[in-house]
Amino acid sequence: MLLELFNKPVGFFLLAMAIILITPLLSERLRLPGIIGIIIGGMLIGPHGFGLMAEGDRIEFLATIGLVYLMFSAGLEVDINQFMRVRTRALVFGIITFLFPQLMGMGLGYILGLDLLGMILLGSAFASHTLIAFPILTKLGVTRNEAIAVTIGATVLTDIGAFIVLAVVLGAKSGGGFTFGYFAQLLIMLAIFTAVIIFGLPRLGKIIFQKLTGRAVEFQFVIVVLFVSAFLAELIGVHEVVGAFLAGLAVNSMLPRHSPVTGHVLFIGESFFIPVFLLYSGLITDPLTFLKSPQTIIVAIGVTIVAYVSKLLAAWVTAKIYKYTKSEFWTVYGLSHAQAAVTIPTLVIGLETGLFDSTLFNAAILMILLTSITSPLIVQRFAPDLQIVEEDDKPLPLFGRVLVPVSEQKQSEGLITLAILLAHTSHGKVLAVSVAKDLGPNKDSSLYSHKDLLGRVTESLNDPETEIELIPRMAASHAQGILHTAQEKNATLIIMGWRGKRTLRENVLGSVLDEVIWGSDTPVLIGKLELPLNSMQRVIFIVPAKTVPPIILRRMLQANIILAKALNVPLVIRADSSYMQTFEALLAAANSDHSIEIEMLKDHLKPENLEHESISSFLVLPGFGSRKRVVDTLGNMPEQLAKSFDGNLAVLHFDK
Repeated sequence: MLLELFNKPVGFFLLAMAIILITPLLSERLRLPGIIGIIIGGMLIGPHGFGLMAEGDRIEFLATIGLVYLMFSAGLEVDINQFMRVRTRALVFGIITFLFPQLMGMGLGYILGLDLLGMILLGSAFASHTLIAFPILTKLGVTRNEAIAVTIGATVLTDIGAFIVLAVVLGAKSGGGFTFGYFAQLLIMLAIFTAVIIFGLPRLGKIIFQKLTGRAVEFQFVIVVLFVSAFLAELIGVHEVVGAFLAGLAVNSMLPRHSPVTGHVLFIGESFFIPVFLLYSGLITDPLTFLKSPQTIIVAIGVTIVAYVSKLLAAWVTAKIYKYTKSEFWTVYGLSHAQAAVTIPTLVIGLETGLFDSTLFNAAILMILLTSITSPLIVQRFAPDLQIVEEDDKPLPLFGRVLVPVSEQKQSEGLITLAILLAHTSHGKVLAVSVAKDLGPNKDSSLYSHKDLLGRVTESLNDPETEIELIPRMAASHAQGILHTAQEKNATLIIMGWRGKRTLRENVLGSVLDEVIWGSDTPVLIGKLELPLNSMQRVIFIVPAKTVPPIILRRMLQANIILAKALNVPLVIRADSSYMQTFEALLAAANSDHSIEIEMLKDHLKPENLEHESISSFLVLPGFGSRKRVVDTLGNMPEQLAKSFDGNLAVLHFDK
């Protein structure tokens, strides 16, 4: 009776969610990665365990979606900027740590009697690696060590290499053989497909996001992009995971890295679909197969030896070439020998296509379990001894606690989204405050309405990875409530909306804005956000003559670089000729891996010259010092730009 209930939709879903919830918690209490618990949980409830869940179309359907999500998230995690910074050494280590396992895996496949396609696919299963132990490095604060950066860069190469091998093997399998003609045809189609996804989708996405409104529609667009890419990959004869991985790379360049849209997409995948795929991997694994014959044990030993030895040799050779310390060598090895993200789908696909038998599959799953256990243990042992190069100029905590006054829901969405993106860069916090005027007897109802406004504004923007504090505030005036909250909550930046108009002749930007700017020591960013942030293609930092003293220029530059990184777009600096040498020196000292261009601001700043950039650029003007100084240096330039420029415009003001 109980087994029948578990096979019905409600019982099936309950059992799956219970395993996904409970087993990672138990696994992490034993200091093991959560994925280990889910895989073992799948073994226990599967047909080779207690038989509570059977293989079938239902679990296979969900697991396929999970596999697509897994490869999509792998593409999203690729940090191209970090890879470019250490690209030469990462390329060397990537080639070494790919070829050694690939060749040793093919040798093992030959010994096991696999055909050519099976040998190549088995080698690719060992060639990639998964950074399971990376969170340990983050906690220890050693991620800026060169050896770690090289390993992360090599991960990009091994993952892409493994996917190329997977695409070629599956294409040859479905095409009837591994012939040169078919191989060349498949590579050409794959190259065209890759170019369309990587270069075409981001441009299309920027255009679409200019038209779309609403978080739900943006979310649905990303989902459609993901599965269209996977579907088109199947049409050209490669596996859907290749399209999903390329879609991840495309969305990575299309949207800000910590965009709430991608956060919601990944949240659904990481909380349900990907765990279901891991559950399915355990479900089809027979842990007792090792007891059935000596041959199975021999295969398991062979697979495990190849996994450990090939990655050990690659790390040792690289450490010798670049003279890494003992701790760096062992940390690189510990970080690079874990097999999971790409290996698991490769094994599942190999089993489904008949290139691998169940004995090899089960042996490889055991290897994944072992490497996922030993990887964190080795990193935890040697990573604390790593040394990092300390920089004299530490990042400013400008975006650590970002305060956003909330008024109208539609106007506030862009401001809160910007605050979320900027807070992510410093692992910071967003403080959303809604100020209600003290209206005497009616103050309770006024405060209640502002609490309701806070809830409605943030419910569609709330990002599971961002800490957002909602602050209803009662004060005599809006400006006073903002200033008091900023002081009490130790805000590091205030972001405020601007309609682009003055309310009184003597004010610079508007009465409330002026009171906040001149009444606070906290930096203030005043934004007139007309277009979705996802549609931006560049940040343009405009520095007219005499607006910013050289002593404050470094902080301004750093803030704009972080803003451009948060939006995942290039930074263009257009400065007066008097600033050119200073900017060139600052950029050389910063040594940023972000795309930055510097141009001379000619013929003074004319708003009409910016019309062609209005739909794609985020303009930033600097403000510094007292009210009189800002009026003398900027004049009515912000107001003129606001009238003629239909895009996103901001003034970043530093008081000191």
